[in-house]
Amino acid sequence: MAMTFSVILPTYNRGATLIPALESILSQTRPADEIIVIDDGSEEDPSPLLAPYMDRIIFRRQPNGGVANARNNAAALATGDWLSFQDSDDLWDKDHLLVAERDLSRADPDVVCHIGDVTYVGDGYRESLLGIKNMTFPSDRATRLDDPLGLVISGMTLQAAAIRRDVFARLGGFDEEMRMLSDTALFCLLALEGAFLVTGHNMADILRAEGDTASITSMNRTKRLYALQMRVRILEPLCDRALTAEQAALVMPRLSGARFRLAHQIAATDASAAWPLLFQAAREHPSRLRGWGKSAVAFAFGQKGYRWMSRSSGMLDRS
Repeated sequence: MAMTFSVILPTYNRGATLIPALESILSQTRPADEIIVIDDGSEEDPSPLLAPYMDRIIFRRQPNGGVANARNNAAALATGDWLSFQDSDDLWDKDHLLVAERDLSRADPDVVCHIGDVTYVGDGYRESLLGIKNMTFPSDRATRLDDPLGLVISGMTLQAAAIRRDVFARLGGFDEEMRMLSDTALFCLLALEGAFLVTGHNMADILRAEGDTASITSMNRTKRLYALQMRVRILEPLCDRALTAEQAALVMPRLSGARFRLAHQIAATDASAAWPLLFQAAREHPSRLRGWGKSAVAFAFGQKGYRWMSRSSGMLDRS
C-alpha cells in the first residue's frame, strides 16, 4: 500500500509570505496527499488570499493559541501516514516529499521520523542546519540512526521532517504550554521512541527577514527568561524515561547547565529565588565536584560568579 503524507501549515500574521510558502507545497514533484492550513487568529483573515486554493487545501481558522496548538489541531484533522510540516514564511525544496518517500518506502516499521537538511537564509548569510551541527549525511539516500537523541537535543527544525502520525498521536503531539521550542521538545521524545532516517538533501529554505521578531533567534534575545525556562522544560521529561547511559550523558549535563543559566537570569533581580535552581543544577551535574563547585562560586560571588562559571549552551538558536 502506498504511503500518504499530510502537510501541516500554520500561519499567523504572515499574509506577505503565506502564498509563496503554500505554492512551494503545491509545486512538489511528489504531490502532497492533503494540505491543512491553520490560521492561528491572525489580525487579518487570510481567506481572501487563499480563495484560489480552497479546492486543494483544508483550511481552518481558530482563536490565537500558539503554534503548538495550531499544529496539534491540524494533526487531529490529518489522515496521512506521515505528518510533514511547513511554516508560512519558508520555502520547501521541490523534491521535499519525493525524497521523504524515497527513503521511507524502504524503512523498517520502527522508524518514527525522517529528517533532512535545511538552509537558513538571511541578510548576507546562508547556513545549513547540519553544517551548524558539524554533521554530514549523504543527500542521495538516508542514513539510519538507531539512537537519534544526539542529533536533535541541540535543536531541530520541523520543516525538514516527516513524523509517523500514530507515534505523534501517542506522544500527545506538541506541548501547548510552550510558546517556543516545542518542536525540539517533541523531537527529543521521538528520539526515544524509535529510529530516525537522516538525509543530507536540503528539504527547505528557512527565510529570516530583517526585523522579524517572531523567530526563535529574536525571542531568545527579547524573552530571555522564558527561553531559558523552555530549555529546562525540554529536558525535564527525558529524565522520566528509561535512558541508556549514553542518553543520560547527553541529557544530564544539559539539564544542569540549563538550570544554572536560568538561575543566573533570575538572580539578576532576586538572588535568593535562584538558590533552589543552583542546588538542583549541582545535584544533576554528572560530576559532583564540578556541579557543586559551579553553584558554590555563583552562590558566593553573585553575578560575577555566575559569569565566571557560565558556559555556552550549545543549543541551536535558528528555528
